[in-house]
Amino acid sequence: MQRVLLASLVALAASACAYRPDPVELVKIVDSPADVRVCTRLGEVSPVTPTTAGANTPVNIGFGVTLGRSTFGYATQDMLQATVALGGTHLYLQQVSHDWSLVRGIAYRCGPGVVDEAVIRAKG
Repeated sequence: MQRVLLASLVALAASACAYRPDPVELVKIVDSPADVRVCTRLGEVSPVTPTTAGANTPVNIGFGVTLGRSTFGYATQDMLQATVALGGTHLYLQQVSHDWSLVRGIAYRCGPGVVDEAVIRAKG
C-alpha cells in the first residue's frame, strides 16, 4: 500500500513540474505609462496599429485579454513575440488616438536587473 502511495506521489510531482508556459504567456500587457515608469524601454515593437476588432471568433491571448481574430489580434501576437525576442517582460500599448482606435506597441523589461536612469545636475 505504501509503495502505491509513494508511486502516485512521485507521478503527481513529476506531472506538476512538466508544464512550461510559452514565453509569450509571461509578457504582461499594460496600457498606462505608470505601469512601466521604472522599467527599461527596449524599443517599439509595432508601428501605429488600428484596434478595431473583426466579427470573427474571439482569441484569448492570456492575462484575461480576449481579442477578435482581426488585424489587431494578429498584430498583438506579433508585438508579444517581438517583446519576447528583445527580452521584455511588459508590452505597453501606447494610446495614439484619443479614443484608443490607434495604438503603438513598446517593449519594456521590468523587475530585477532594471537599470534606473540617474539624473545628474551640473553645479552652477
